[in-house]
This record gives sequence, structure tokens and C-alpha cells, in this order.
Amino acid sequence: MGYVAVRWLGTERGTSLTGVFGGLVSSTAVTLSFSRRSKEEPKLADALATGILLAWSVMFIRVLVEVAVVNAALLPHLAVPLVTMGLSALVVALVLYRASATATQAPADKPQQEVVLKNPFNLTSAVKFGAFFAAVLLVVKLVQSLLPGEGLYLVAALAGLTDVDAITLSMANYAKGGGETTIAVGAITLAALTNTVVKCSLILSLAAPARKTRMLVATALILVGGAVAFFAS
Repeated sequence: MGYVAVRWLGTERGTSLTGVFGGLVSSTAVTLSFSRRSKEEPKLADALATGILLAWSVMFIRVLVEVAVVNAALLPHLAVPLVTMGLSALVVALVLYRASATATQAPADKPQQEVVLKNPFNLTSAVKFGAFFAAVLLVVKLVQSLLPGEGLYLVAALAGLTDVDAITLSMANYAKGGGETTIAVGAITLAALTNTVVKCSLILSLAAPARKTRMLVATALILVGGAVAFFAS
């Protein structure tokens, strides 16, 4: 998909479109792939950073859609922090997109690296997600019994290290079953923040050195914006 998009739309637009569609499946995979490529092709670093941030923005929207499907009553409470984080990523993405438009284009015949994304609908992916979701549900139930209330924040932070979807669905079910709305919203927000920190660490480890500062600024805006929006809402 990434190769076709770049060939048809050019480096900037194609990379951005790849980031958007990649974010529907795994913003972490987009971050990993684009970070590595930015080190190999520094001239494309801004375009690749744009794609990463667009994938992050889509991830926040994806969380809201999942909540809407499972427990729409949470949306008014969760929309403020998640939309704030998504808009923060989008604003920086637009700035970097404009910067990338002035950079040297990659040669049209140069091979483009694909973002390796697993099909979320194949049997293996579904089984793995189902197992992880079941594990998260079990841990949530145990924490409800042993460390009710704020103990779920720890579960959310740990789950967010690898995935936001499972904890999002489990917290939406938790609130739907009578759990505290504030805790569910806080846990989902915390998981999204934790996941953002993890992806930023991937960038710091793998991306082109010249672009690390910009991505740190973007991450800081997302984290501060999400935290402030959550406590203010």
C-alpha cells in the first residue's frame, strides 16, 4: 500500500496516506517502520514524521470509535482528552508536512519500504487479540477485587505499553457494567498516553537524529494536552 501511494501521489502525500491507513491497524507498526527509514533516508525525515503523527491521530480516533460501539455513554467524557491529543498530533503533522514539501524528493524509481502491517481480520491476529483481551479482562476483574478503583490505572498503564484496544474495550465494558465512569475514562486516557510514550521511545532509538527533537516536542504537546484536558473535563 505504501509503495503504491508514494508512486501515485508523491513522497509527501503518499507517506501521509500510508500513515493514515496504517494508524487504522497499528500506529506502533507505522512508527517502527518510518523511524527506521528516516535514519536511512534523512531527506524524507519530515515526510515520515508526518506519517507517524497522522497514524497517532488516527489511533486516538480509533479509540473513540471502539468506545462508541461498546459504551457510547462514555464518549462525552472521553472525547475531550482524546480529541485534544489527536488534534495536537495533527497540528504538528501539518507543520512537518509543509516542511517536507520543501525537501528534496526521493527518486521516483527508488524502492520504497513497506509498513509491515498484519491483517487484523486474519485468524491468527484475531486469536492473539482475543487471548490478550481475555487476559486484560481477567486482570481487570482481579484488580477490581483486590485493588478496587485506582488500581485499574496500573493495569491501564501496563496494557498501554503494548496495545490500547484491549484495555479500551475492557474499560468500556467495565463502565457499562456499573463501574465508575471517571476511572474508566482515566484508564483509557492513561493507556493512550503510555502508548504514546512507548512510540516516542521507538523514535528516539531508531529515527534520524535531526528529527528527534521535533518528535519529542510533538509527544510533549500530546501528553500535556491530554492530561490537562482530562483533569479539566
